[in-house]
Amino acid sequence: DTDPYRFFNVDVFEYDIQNPMALYGSVPYILAHNEQASVGFFWLNAAEGWVDISNDKLNTKNLLSTIKNFFGSTKVQNEVPEITTHWMFESGIFDGFFFLGPTPKDVFKQYGLITGTTPLPPIWALAYHQCRWNYNDEDDIKNVNAGFEHNMIPMDVLWLDIEHTNGKRYFTWDTSKFPDPEKMQHDIGMYGRKMVTISDPHIKKDDGYQVYADAKSRRYFVQNKDGSDYEGWCWPGSSMWLDYLNPEIFDWYSNRYSYANYKGSTSNLFLWNDMNEPSVFNGPEVTFPKDVVHFGDLENRDVHNIYGMLQHMATFKGLFDRSGGQERPFVLTRSFFAGSQKTSAVWTGDNAAEWSHLKMAVPMLLSLSVTGITFVGADVGGFFRNPDAKLLVRWYQAASFQPFFREHAHIDTARREPWLFGDDNTRLIRQAIETRYSYLPYWYTLFYKQEKQAVPAMLPLWAIFPHDTQTFKIEDSFMIGNGLLVHPITDADVTEVSIYLPGDNTIWYDIRTFVPHNSSQTALITVDMESIPVYQRGGTIIPQRLRKRRSSMLALNDPITLVVALDKNNEAKGELYMDDGHTYDYKKNRQFIYRRFLFKNNELKSSSLDPSSKFDTSAWIERIIIIGYPKNPNKVSINSGEQTAIPLHSYHDQQKLLIIRRPGPSVSTDWTLTIS
Repeated sequence: DTDPYRFFNVDVFEYDIQNPMALYGSVPYILAHNEQASVGFFWLNAAEGWVDISNDKLNTKNLLSTIKNFFGSTKVQNEVPEITTHWMFESGIFDGFFFLGPTPKDVFKQYGLITGTTPLPPIWALAYHQCRWNYNDEDDIKNVNAGFEHNMIPMDVLWLDIEHTNGKRYFTWDTSKFPDPEKMQHDIGMYGRKMVTISDPHIKKDDGYQVYADAKSRRYFVQNKDGSDYEGWCWPGSSMWLDYLNPEIFDWYSNRYSYANYKGSTSNLFLWNDMNEPSVFNGPEVTFPKDVVHFGDLENRDVHNIYGMLQHMATFKGLFDRSGGQERPFVLTRSFFAGSQKTSAVWTGDNAAEWSHLKMAVPMLLSLSVTGITFVGADVGGFFRNPDAKLLVRWYQAASFQPFFREHAHIDTARREPWLFGDDNTRLIRQAIETRYSYLPYWYTLFYKQEKQAVPAMLPLWAIFPHDTQTFKIEDSFMIGNGLLVHPITDADVTEVSIYLPGDNTIWYDIRTFVPHNSSQTALITVDMESIPVYQRGGTIIPQRLRKRRSSMLALNDPITLVVALDKNNEAKGELYMDDGHTYDYKKNRQFIYRRFLFKNNELKSSSLDPSSKFDTSAWIERIIIIGYPKNPNKVSINSGEQTAIPLHSYHDQQKLLIIRRPGPSVSTDWTLTIS
């Protein structure tokens, strides 16, 4: 038993871990699971709330046991353990939703029908992001970009924090440091890369600042109970906050992101909404007083937890509108509520450069994922303080297998670009980032499926193995889709780790050595600094791109490698989704490829999961790696339409590894590979 969990979005300086205190976001949702069933409960309420969770005595009359019986559980049990939750909100009505499962994936889908799913992001958003508070000027940006080039490290996005503005006036530039922001964005774009700037919700009180003056003249700010504009203190000094609950103000703010209003912005620039709980330095608990008045005479106490979500929704709309609905927006938010996944990625806020924060990132991201907030990440290296080289390398290795992958640091920390920690650590960090890029086809496929089916890309083990009770308390390993099990190294100076490998009669293959491990056991694994333990599940086929590129957009037409990990029946299956990586043509014009791969009876077949779709690409199948194949075949042939080819193959007996080189078919065609 612990203190109650608190739902109240607030800016917490150097937050504690293992603490149910309030943080940046709130999702009043709980998911319960045992080996018979999964259920969920969501209370739609944006007021401050508390949930007290206790382990009660054995009881026969709880909701979970009733649902289990409804779905046909034959297990005779007079008493079952019960977890009791007591929910309390300061205001609002009971607007509750029960999700009856019975499987974890059913609950994800049911909850997604109510709150929405994460739309498919542009592929570059799933790649690596480089950020700090702050890159100083255009020369600094140019030099950081050159550092990635010189050290041959892939990177897709460079970020600018609050110091890029004119005195923390958002939608402006400090022209002494950034005299030509459009050229800067163009120059970065020449490398296939994007940029992100920050736009916080506080508006500097300055009659010479057009955004403030216009909003003030229209009475667009939240108000005190006497009808005057609420004034508080934040980064710019004296500040006001927009009332996004008003549809007119929401649209007005969205329009600030148009090229006409945001001078110096281009189509290569995307957005970051921070401090949007909102953070008010001189406010009670560093936020709004509860009697601040919003549109419709609603007090902040009634709607506090959706303020940040309304801002990032308006930002998303602004980016959508500026392209005429052609380009997929990218927005990152710190504050969130249920449904934030529809318009923004989320990060875990101001963590610290400590091993304990690296360890805690996994359960934090898993908790967000199962509550629908699926495009999530933690600041690589820790925001506060300075990581040593070993911690930084381990953080890169862990984060390369987490959905949102961004390095970020406080203004008072030492610079920590990947090449500043010596040649060997540069090599290890490069290797971790390159691993992320090699799996981008798999990540992109998972996010497409997530948009359709509401199943997160990053999952706790029990979501994939719901009947394996050993997985229920595991929070140091996680799944990426149903194909990869990841176990980050989150302690210094370890040479061995114990890893539970779930599943019934399942094989797990080390992705680096291809060594097989049996399931339903805890394996003692030797580790070094080269990598972290990651295993591909037998029975899965995972697409990869193994050619090295400086950015993801430059790899869109690169060939695909299929990694076929055989199960104990010598079978496997997998999927690949592809489109142009950045527009809505996949929705509007069905411009995409969605393929299914099936290995069975010594044949690997590629077929379309959506024959009505169409997409032109020069990508082709460059390599097929079959792990666990029992013997060296006499012959390998591939048939695609009327063409038959006999590609080269090699077999590695010790690893039971069959490699088929340059089989040749386009990723968009049907084909069959036959092994004789």
